[in-house]
Amino acid sequence: MQILYIVLNDLSHLPNILDTFVKLKVRGATILDSEGMAKAVLEYEGLNYLLSGPFQEINLKKIGSSKTIFTVIPKDEQVPIIVEEIQKVLTDSHEEVIGFMFTLPVSGIYPLKAHKK
Repeated sequence: MQILYIVLNDLSHLPNILDTFVKLKVRGATILDSEGMAKAVLEYEGLNYLLSGPFQEINLKKIGSSKTIFTVIPKDEQVPIIVEEIQKVLTDSHEEVIGFMFTLPVSGIYPLKAHKK
């Protein structure tokens, strides 16, 4: 069992990823609004720090919102199939960096339910 994370910078691909999940019978995913470190530094430390610090090479116009999508994939043999299909739908983008994916092993899932009275 693995968890697949996708950090998506080019949000125009979100519908394609969700369509791919449905097509491959991925049972569910959680989608969070997220932001990268460069954007956070710009917002909290100001433009001067960004222009003189470690992020000075970054094109400020390219810093936007991102989404972090994660889903548990129960069968390890499904992971390469799902990753390959996601990579296929992300091949066309106007952005330099679309995002990235990674997986981690999951040792257990523990549903949380209310106690019945």
